[in-house]
Amino acid sequence: MDVSAAAALVDERLAAFRTQHDIPGVAYGLLKDGELVHASGAGTSEVGAGRTPGERDILRIASMTKSFTAVAVLLLRDRGTLRLDDPLSTYLPWTADLRAAEGGPDITIRDLLAMNAGFPTDDPWGDRNESQPIEEFDALVSGGLTFARPPRTGFEYSNLGYALLGRVVAVASGVDYRTFVNAEILAPLGMSDTGYDEAFVPADQLVPGFAPVDAGLVLEPATGPGAFSPMGGLHSSVRDLGIWVGAFHTSWTSQPRHPLGRWSLREMQEPQRLVGTTVTPATADTDQRIVTTSYAFGLMTDDDQKLGRFVSHSGGYPGYGSHMRWHPATGWGVVALGNRTYAPCYRIGTDVMNEIVGATLEASPLDPAAQLWLRTHEARDVVESLLRSWDDALADQWFAPNVDLDRPRAERAAEFARAGAALGEFNRSSRLVESTSPAQARWWVDGASGLATLDVLLSPERLPRIQSLRVTPGEAPPPPPD
Repeated sequence: MDVSAAAALVDERLAAFRTQHDIPGVAYGLLKDGELVHASGAGTSEVGAGRTPGERDILRIASMTKSFTAVAVLLLRDRGTLRLDDPLSTYLPWTADLRAAEGGPDITIRDLLAMNAGFPTDDPWGDRNESQPIEEFDALVSGGLTFARPPRTGFEYSNLGYALLGRVVAVASGVDYRTFVNAEILAPLGMSDTGYDEAFVPADQLVPGFAPVDAGLVLEPATGPGAFSPMGGLHSSVRDLGIWVGAFHTSWTSQPRHPLGRWSLREMQEPQRLVGTTVTPATADTDQRIVTTSYAFGLMTDDDQKLGRFVSHSGGYPGYGSHMRWHPATGWGVVALGNRTYAPCYRIGTDVMNEIVGATLEASPLDPAAQLWLRTHEARDVVESLLRSWDDALADQWFAPNVDLDRPRAERAAEFARAGAALGEFNRSSRLVESTSPAQARWWVDGASGLATLDVLLSPERLPRIQSLRVTPGEAPPPPPD
């Protein structure tokens, strides 16, 4: 799908979404390969009045803020100021006695980042505590907390956990959390539309939030920053979020313009704690869909069996709902901001991205062979050569020591000879390679008398050698996990 078609699709879907969910206004953007390529809006900034929200209008992004807090923590980690496996009590001594009733390990910074500390899910309680003064927050924590489970025994979405991370950032850096984020992250990125206090947003950019009551939509009073700002306090625009999402996109291919290094940005997008798996049954028109969702560091990942990995985070807050989502493999991304309490922007963001990515992959499927080492490509040629005519000298050159120990060479050579004879003349199939690692490949060859499945896995040596090879007549089932 090209950019113009994708932009038209986003315009159509977002306009319908706004109407369906009775949201006064939505602002949204489409990204491709790290760049904001389309930005627009639908509806009005207030109920039935005002301008249509656009690229520079500012709305609260709520829990999308967590990705900024995670970046702040990783910046301090990369500078050597803290370690992710440090106990929370190293920086907040008043948390030393925090324990689940069943016991369990000390809470670490990594546990908090990955929603793995065991605190109970606290939406919407956390949303109404944003302005809590730091002193009251510290007293709340010092007084003891209730756990849903011991740390590291299961996912629990926790706003409290990210409020604690904000305190860690302040203590470890020696400056206020919001000051640190503004100076070390927002200013270097030129994100001038982004900040924690609505009071400083220019009136001609502010999009107020609205809440549903029996009589209709009413203006949601603004709240100021406080102890819970690290979990949901930021306001931002589509333009600025294009910069933010674009850096995560770019980190998959090169070093983005970002205070955090490429590999730490990539680390943030890696699953840390399983959230759950969704299975959508097959229908007459669609295949079965399996999506495994995990929490990373201030971000979520959806590993879609058909479409690959999406990275995202949503925001829900009194007066607002938001979502950012991107697909590293194709370079597509979307941002959507709405000014109604808990506007389900994640739904439209997910649907739009599934459609755009699905159409893109259908027109031009990703070739897993592109990720293979050059040495793996060479090993594929070696396996096919052995299938045509076994050569001990070639095997001596390419086999790691374990290969002949795992199976006598004479037996392996005989198996290849039988498979090659059964195939007759063969050519490599045009079917795409399957691969889970640059060192591994599964592919097919078509012969005069049928086809065969070939598998190869290379060793981790400086000059990788073949540590496993297999030929299976016909369609082979996936190998069992080790």
